[in-house]
Amino acid sequence: MNVPVLSSRIDSVTVYRQGALVCRSAILLAAQPVPAQVKLLGLPLSLDDGSVRVRVEGEGGELPVATDLRIALDLAEPDPALPPPDDAELKQARRAVRSLADRRAHLEAQRSRIERLQVFERPANKRGQPPLPSPTNARLSLVEFQQKQLESLDAQLAQVRSEQRQAEERRDHLEARRKAASRAGQAKPHELRKAALISLRAAEVPTVPVRVILEYMVPGARWAPSYAINLTPDLAKATVAVRAVVAQETGEDWTGVRLTLATADAQRWVELPEMQALRIGRRQPAPPRRGWRAPPAGAGELYADYDRFLAGGAAPNKPAPEPAPSDEWEGESFAGMIDPEVAEDMPTRSGSVSPKQAAALQQQFDRARNLPGAARPPAPQAPARASAPPMRASPPPSAPPPMTFSASAELAKRKGGGFGGALADAGGALAGAVSSLFAAPEGGGGPGLARAEPELEHEVAPEQLAYGDLRMPGPESGRRGTLTLSHRRERYLEMLWVREVTREIDVVALIDGAVARAQQAGGRGLPPRHRFAESWFGFDYVYAAETPIDIPSDGDYHSVPLLKQAAPSVLGYVVVPRESTDVFRFIRLKNPLDAPLLPGPADIYVGDDYLLSADLKVAPPRGEVKIGLGVEQAIKVARNTHYKEEAAGLMGGSLSLRHEIEVEIANRSPRPVEIEVQERLPSLREREDEIHVDVGAVEPAWAPFEPEHYELKGGYRWRVQLPAGEKKKLSATYVVRISAKKELVGGNRRE
Repeated sequence: MNVPVLSSRIDSVTVYRQGALVCRSAILLAAQPVPAQVKLLGLPLSLDDGSVRVRVEGEGGELPVATDLRIALDLAEPDPALPPPDDAELKQARRAVRSLADRRAHLEAQRSRIERLQVFERPANKRGQPPLPSPTNARLSLVEFQQKQLESLDAQLAQVRSEQRQAEERRDHLEARRKAASRAGQAKPHELRKAALISLRAAEVPTVPVRVILEYMVPGARWAPSYAINLTPDLAKATVAVRAVVAQETGEDWTGVRLTLATADAQRWVELPEMQALRIGRRQPAPPRRGWRAPPAGAGELYADYDRFLAGGAAPNKPAPEPAPSDEWEGESFAGMIDPEVAEDMPTRSGSVSPKQAAALQQQFDRARNLPGAARPPAPQAPARASAPPMRASPPPSAPPPMTFSASAELAKRKGGGFGGALADAGGALAGAVSSLFAAPEGGGGPGLARAEPELEHEVAPEQLAYGDLRMPGPESGRRGTLTLSHRRERYLEMLWVREVTREIDVVALIDGAVARAQQAGGRGLPPRHRFAESWFGFDYVYAAETPIDIPSDGDYHSVPLLKQAAPSVLGYVVVPRESTDVFRFIRLKNPLDAPLLPGPADIYVGDDYLLSADLKVAPPRGEVKIGLGVEQAIKVARNTHYKEEAAGLMGGSLSLRHEIEVEIANRSPRPVEIEVQERLPSLREREDEIHVDVGAVEPAWAPFEPEHYELKGGYRWRVQLPAGEKKKLSATYVVRISAKKELVGGNRRE
């Protein structure tokens, strides 16, 4: 069937703490019949098949309804907007560099051989003979030839070196451009992509275009916040620009998308709360939960037509009808119906029963039904008969008492066969036979088989709950009629539209590789001082970008703008003259967002000038954050101390260590400032009775100081309003009283 293909584009992306939700849209034109099935191509191989969702949106009239969705594999369609899979220009540049390198090596070797040419000396003459004539002309010709060749080779080498240098620069430029470009290049002819097959049902032809929305999860996308704060020259107002660095390598570029960043996890298991009933009475055990249900009986009838017409070519012989069920039990007891060897072959835990075990069970049940007087399940021709009739006579007294269902199961368990679990998992027709065979009399009163115990709870295996991965084998399989778990390769081959390419491509390895690459996005590490987004006190928030964003699929972090808002700021100054006389300025910035400002680096600007970079701490929604702006050179502070030791107390039994602190502040800036001056006095340990610290005169008055982020004992601070160009002095006095026989560690002078 020729399925129409809809062209789609990415509209929005939501990046979670790890992973992203991608939203694609395709258009169904108006005034045209809605096809029964459409296909969307170009989906990345790394998407999570179980996360795909589809819906139809539009206005006016009754919209089409998406009735089915399947993920398939298909060959990638060429996209003119993407670069080619093979960069021919880069290949040509590399080839040119190699060719010039070979030519240069050949010229250098040739020059080396010519340099080795030399003029041999004239051979010695024989004794008593005149000397041989000297070949002067030949020697001169050789020297001239050597010089000419060397000059020619030097010129060629100079030209080759220049061409090689230019070729290498061009190759490096093309490689740098390729690295900077996206890795989501044009697909090769044999490459596979995932596709979505959507079944639609429409009651009428849409009068306006409708949108088919497809959502799916991709792994590996990460993000971290950053900020840019622009202050006015008077530092009274600020503009907070929230930014982020985002990395993704899903195999598709996010071009012109509405980006939303979230601090939540993409997928997390949460138990739904249940309202418990309030009852008065004896406590009852909670009913067991069952996440698995045995398949219905009669699955073998699905292959009846195949057995009758296709497999043998003729209908097989019909089985002989079973005799009518008897109303009495006669002959042997049922205690020996289950063969111990069969019981020993049963599985020891709950699970599927193999075909061999099922056949052995069936033989035992058939033998039990063929016993004289044995009760049988109702015949198929009488569906209204729900259970076996009541027994009107008991077995002969000479026969041993019949064994109940639970007793026979316990006997099999003691023999090591695990008969109870095997019967619980037999399911289908075998379960029906067991129920009918061991049914208790309806009328009661007469002795007979005991009532069957409730069916044992089935322990659910993970593969039994993967309903989408269960398959019914074909008629040739020995396990036909039962659901079996299919392998990943089989499922992907079912998804594949073009089967010929599977001979050369390992589909499972291809998809696993795409998922692994997507999960390694940002593997080179975050930029310095950045931190991954996290929840804030258990609450998650989203940050939506105000403009469309482009993020290539290259696995590297890209800085993108999110939003920008104005915020008021208050300028302040703080100095701790006991540690340093430098005055530090800071601003108290109010968070303009309804979401917190997460920890991250912030670039601070004053006007158009860059000031510094600071690490922003968490600011609650609509709360305040304190940002340091460095040292203020226009405010000077000087601190002086005076110490005096005096005898005190009766008969001079104690010492008074008097300390005076003087702090002088000079404001040389053109505007009034408010300065916070912090000081610390000595503090005593608990239960310290022999040392006393008394605070004397303080001018002007100060207040105790307790920092928010750390513990400090004995802290005080002044808040001073200082006009422009003025000075002010601060003074404080404290006295330490100790015994005259003792001395403070390190000396009595504390300042």
